[in-house]
Amino acid sequence: MTANIFGFATQLSLFSMVLLLPTAPVSAQQSVAEVIGAECKQELAQYCDSVTPSRGRIAACLMAHNDKLSEQCEIAFEAGLLQLSIILNTVNYVVEQCHADIDEHCDGVPVGGGRIAQCLTKSMDKLQPDCKEAFSQAKEDLQ
Repeated sequence: MTANIFGFATQLSLFSMVLLLPTAPVSAQQSVAEVIGAECKQELAQYCDSVTPSRGRIAACLMAHNDKLSEQCEIAFEAGLLQLSIILNTVNYVVEQCHADIDEHCDGVPVGGGRIAQCLTKSMDKLQPDCKEAFSQAKEDLQ
């Protein structure tokens, strides 16, 4: 298995891929997937080696074997799920606050890879106050 153990890094860094940066690090050094990959190395090799990484299949495999995970793997996996929850809540809030601005200023910009974030950043002086505040706060919180 690679460090991108979920095969759905986009889900773990959904906010960053949709709105912000290419990655949403847990720390400056490691992403959630890297931490889980390191802490669950044995479980991934034992239970999920034959799983094709994409669309959350590796995460589903770990969940299916959650009763067999080591304590360190379980803690890392739960921390990753918590991080995902935080990211998704942030995405929802920013999209709520910026929906009109995204429609107005980013129409036709493909979602993913931080392209919407780049568009919003370029349009920062034109954004509605609620969107500007939510977007700026989210960038600060998730970096």
